[in-house]
Amino acid sequence: MLYHLLRLIGKPFFYLLFWPKIIGKKNVRIKGKAVIVSNHISNWDPLFIAVVFRRQIFWMGKVELFKNAVSRFFLQVIAKAFPVRRGEGDLAAIRHAFRVLREGKLLGIFPEGKRNKTGEIGRFEPGTSMIALKNDAPVLPLYIKGQYKFFRRMKLIIGEPLHMADYVGSKTDTASVEAATRFLESKLKDMRNTTF
Repeated sequence: MLYHLLRLIGKPFFYLLFWPKIIGKKNVRIKGKAVIVSNHISNWDPLFIAVVFRRQIFWMGKVELFKNAVSRFFLQVIAKAFPVRRGEGDLAAIRHAFRVLREGKLLGIFPEGKRNKTGEIGRFEPGTSMIALKNDAPVLPLYIKGQYKFFRRMKLIIGEPLHMADYVGSKTDTASVEAATRFLESKLKDMRNTTF
């Protein structure tokens, strides 16, 4: 309840400051479970995406963000985000992600694992594809374009839902996960290079 109230309050301010243009807005209406995948250029990114999606997104975030008591309260209690220890095969985080999808919710992941302020697409970590494949969850790819400067337009490109099994089969072995990961990586690169 508090999340949606804060979203409604924050939305007009965000639109006033960054004049966002949304491409593919119809894809926001996705129902049921899905994995939201986006490039990551700034700490503003989750807020940008949140004001566009009416449904709450349960973000997986690096554990360092949760060390401060104030930010931990906001992230866990209000935003319903949860921590992941990067590069360690964090089983607790993976189990939490599975639970989010089993409950038919939206799971949000920045698959590069870190911010890339240039807008280039870095190498994706395989965990995103593994989670999507094992849960038979569609992936909704997003690309954030621009720089967060006041009164400068930001763009959010929202692709159509992708079912990884359509591209790499239904197996969840290492080779299939790797193929799905590289596919998602190339998909976001294509979105980045699209002119609108």
